[in-house]
Amino acid sequence: MQFSEVLGHSEIIGTLRNMVDSNRVPHAILFTEREGYGALHIALATISYMFCQQKNNGDSCGVCNQCSKTGKLVHPDLHFTFPINTSTLVGKDKRAEIEEFYPLWRALVKENPWFGEQELYRAIGIENKFGNISVNEANSIMRKLALSSFEGGIKVMLIMFPERMNQEAANKLLKSLEEPQPDTYYFLVSHNPSKIITTVLSRCRIVEVPPIGHETLAGALGKAFSLNEEEALFWAGCSGGSYGKAAGLIAGINEENENHTLFIKLLELGIAKDHVAMFEIWESLAARGKEAQKSFCTDSLEILRKIYMISLGLDSISYTHNRERKILQALSGKIKADFFEKGYNYLNQATDAIERNVNPKFIFCDLCNRIYYNI
Repeated sequence: MQFSEVLGHSEIIGTLRNMVDSNRVPHAILFTEREGYGALHIALATISYMFCQQKNNGDSCGVCNQCSKTGKLVHPDLHFTFPINTSTLVGKDKRAEIEEFYPLWRALVKENPWFGEQELYRAIGIENKFGNISVNEANSIMRKLALSSFEGGIKVMLIMFPERMNQEAANKLLKSLEEPQPDTYYFLVSHNPSKIITTVLSRCRIVEVPPIGHETLAGALGKAFSLNEEEALFWAGCSGGSYGKAAGLIAGINEENENHTLFIKLLELGIAKDHVAMFEIWESLAARGKEAQKSFCTDSLEILRKIYMISLGLDSISYTHNRERKILQALSGKIKADFFEKGYNYLNQATDAIERNVNPKFIFCDLCNRIYYNI
C-alpha cells in the first residue's frame, strides 16, 4: 500500500509523511472515521512508508523487500489485532489467539480495505456474534511487542476497531501506551471512538479522517465500475463520501436489497394497520445475527432519510435511485410529518439495545409496535 493509492486526504498524508521523514512519528496514532472513508488505507500506506528501505518522491517504493512483505501483510514486525469470537473455533482451543484468523483477515484487507465491522465478521465467520478484543489478546499484544524486532528495525501493531476492547484489555493496553518501548508504534483504526476509554484516547495522536471529496470519489467509482460521469456523481452523493458504502450500493443495485424490501414492507403494514403481518417481520428480524440486525437498522435509517427529503420536496438531495423513487414518493404522502423524527429515535434506540445484548425479540417487537402506533 502506497500513499499514491489513497483516495484524496492529501493534507493528512502530507502530515504523516513529514512525521516519518523527520522521525517524529507518535508512538500511538488513532485514526477515526465513518465506515469507508479510507482510514485503513492511510494507516497501511504510512506503515509501508515507515518500513520502506528505498523511499522515492515522498512515497514507499513498492518493490523493495520491506514493501513486498508489508504489501502482503506478512512482515514479521507488523502485527494485527481485530475483534474475534473464538467460540466459532469448533473443536479447537477456545483460548486460541488471533493468528487463527490471519489468513481470512489478509484476504479481506486485500479484497476490500474499506470494510466495516459487519464485513469483518462475515469474512472471519462470526457474523452471528459480536467480536471483541479480550484480555487474552491484549496479553498477546504485550508479548509480541516485548520481543526484539525480527529485522532489526521498528515494530508496529495495527489494532482494528479498538472500541471492541473490553475494560480489562483496554487497561492492559494502556500500560504499554504510557511506557512505550523504543521503535514501537501503535496504529489504531476506529469507527466509534466514543466507546474507547478516555485514558487510551489521551495517549494517542488522533487523526480524524473526513469523507472523500465528491469529485475524487466520483472519479474513482467511474473508473472502478465503468460508470458515466452522471452515474458516478450520483453514487458519490449517495455514499456521503464513503467509497465502501458507494461500492456496496453499486454492487447491490441489480440485486433485491433484503433490508430495503423488509423496511418498506414494515412501513406499508404499519400504514395499513396490519399488526399480525408485522409480527412475522419482527420474528424474522429477531432470528438474525446481531450484526445483521444492526445492518437492518442502519439501512432503515437511510431509507427513512430519503422519504423525509422527498416529503420536504428536496428530491435532489434525497439521492434516490430511479428504481425506488416511485415507492418512496408514495410512502412520503402517507406518513405523518412527526413520525420521521420519532422513527429515527426508534431505530437508534433499537441499535443501542442490540449493542447492549437486549433480547432481540423484545427489541423488534417494540420497534414494530412503535411504528404501528405512530406512523
